Amino acid sequence: MSQAENVTSFKALQLWRAIPQQLRDRLVRNVFCGKCGGAVEIVDYSIREEKHALLLTGKCRTCGRPVARVVENE
Repeated sequence: MSQAENVTSFKALQLWRAIPQQLRDRLVRNVFCGKCGGAVEIVDYSIREEKHALLLTGKCRTCGRPVARVVENE
């Protein structure tokens, strides 16, 4: 796990680690930013388990505004 990741539970960590590394990298680099108007990389993010998904919340690498990414469970 990189220093940028904060995980709120062991289960959230297990679910995140179950996703292949290549796909995790793509998910982190494909987060919508309303200010930048397109896909950006999320930085300083935390990972939280929601009802049927993981939620990544952090900052846009480009402008620093808050962004989030939902990763649905299969």
